[in-house]
Amino acid sequence: MENTVISIGRQFGAGGRTIGKKLAERFGFKYYDKELITLSAKEIGFDVDIFEKADEKPGFIRFFQNLMGGECLDDNYMSNTSLFKVQSDVIKKLAEDGPCVIVGRCSDYVLRNNSKLVSVFLSANEEDKVKLVTKRSGVSEEKALKLIRNTNSKRADYYNTYSGREWGVASNYHLCIDVSSLGIDKTVDFIEKFVRERNGL
Repeated sequence: MENTVISIGRQFGAGGRTIGKKLAERFGFKYYDKELITLSAKEIGFDVDIFEKADEKPGFIRFFQNLMGGECLDDNYMSNTSLFKVQSDVIKKLAEDGPCVIVGRCSDYVLRNNSKLVSVFLSANEEDKVKLVTKRSGVSEEKALKLIRNTNSKRADYYNTYSGREWGVASNYHLCIDVSSLGIDKTVDFIEKFVRERNGL
């Protein structure tokens, strides 16, 4: 039987990590975010710190080819065992191993054929995103706004490149929520209820 998997796409500053962790606690599911980077890196024998620099960035296959100076990793090799495929395989394995919450990494697309998948996209208004990022990162509002825009642009490019879909478009997800309308805790409540109703939990 397929396990319930909650996939969370999110704008930077919308509280996706916090919401994902709270949902995992509510359901007793495993939680995966940057852990996927570690698992993927180990799969192909790369240093985790190096892999993290390329995570969720378009063109990260070329990044590694440049990093390796073209040695060992020719175009045919990379096309057959691309880093995106490695990470996708890790996501599929995690979904098979047990119910979980997965944040980002095109997990909604990778698991699109899983009947127990519930895909969610989280957004928030600019003011709330800036407030969260300044509090979490300790940067000025100006720097926070720049970071938000740059990060979301990279996430959109990554998602669009590897899924062939458009990041944040409602038709690509089961549920889209403006976190600013409900707040973190009520957003968690809303998603929990939706998941229970949809998957009969």
